[in-house]
Amino acid sequence: MDLDLVTEVLAKEPPYRIKQVWEWASRGASSYAEMTNVPASARALLEERVPFSSLELVHEAKSVDGTVKALFHTQEGHPVEAVLMRFRDGRRSVCVSSQSGCPLTCTFCATGQMRFRRNLTPWEILDQALHFKRIEPIDHVVFMGMGEPMLNFDNVIAAARRLPDLGVTPRRTTISTVGWMPGLTRFVDEVEEPIRLALSLHAPADALRSEIMPVNDRYPLDDVLAECLRYYELRVRKVFVEYVMLEGVNDSVAHAQELAEILDRRVFKVNLIPYNPTGMYDGSSREAIAKFKHVLDEARLPSTVRLTRGRDIAAACGQLAATA
Repeated sequence: MDLDLVTEVLAKEPPYRIKQVWEWASRGASSYAEMTNVPASARALLEERVPFSSLELVHEAKSVDGTVKALFHTQEGHPVEAVLMRFRDGRRSVCVSSQSGCPLTCTFCATGQMRFRRNLTPWEILDQALHFKRIEPIDHVVFMGMGEPMLNFDNVIAAARRLPDLGVTPRRTTISTVGWMPGLTRFVDEVEEPIRLALSLHAPADALRSEIMPVNDRYPLDDVLAECLRYYELRVRKVFVEYVMLEGVNDSVAHAQELAEILDRRVFKVNLIPYNPTGMYDGSSREAIAKFKHVLDEARLPSTVRLTRGRDIAAACGQLAATA
């Protein structure tokens, strides 16, 4: 719901009316008709002039593991995907997109092969989460869908700051970055809420990282890690490192040893991500991942292997490419 447009349309209503409308929407209402404490005349005006969602649902796919992927279009037809992940412990996590497409062309990521359209507004980001909120309660949101969140910093932070209204606290909100330094620096300096920071790393040295992530040519590894260290020193919060496992590319014992050398175990926790096929690489074997993790364990660098969700519907990490 575009609350800016709601405010414009209801300009003659008392200010608390806007709050009433948002309270209904954030609780999971599915139409203006449900907003019983909003006058019928105001509801009729909203129905006529403000779409209930700033995004149009085009298609939904459901995985055998319970994951749901939604394909939306913006008002001008740009594609956006979001994913609801259901876990056995009861968690309901939504992976949202911050851009339609992505301009940074990481080679292992399907989104990077798409045409980049534009940044999403705060309301378009929130409407992804609200779509799933209308299905069932949600308690986690990760900004790990399409796009680089730090390239859309203002809108991403504006959306994140409204997530508590949906039942998602800052400590259960994670914003991921490839290390886009202008946005990362602003995040470190300006965001005081305990929102989690995740770094999309994927290689332990500049040469290899530049091969698979061209952004590294612009913002080298040492600079990015130094900014993450500054975040830890200012906020005393760990940084979560995402490391996708690519067979024969970045998954050797030597790579693990390099990774353990460059990451301070006080500051970082590593999530090893089994590669979800997008056409260019093969994923590392379970044995290779286990050996890699063993090296990190020996170095006492905290690490986990991420549970893959939604691979059968191309909803897993790195697979979002706006296809139905």
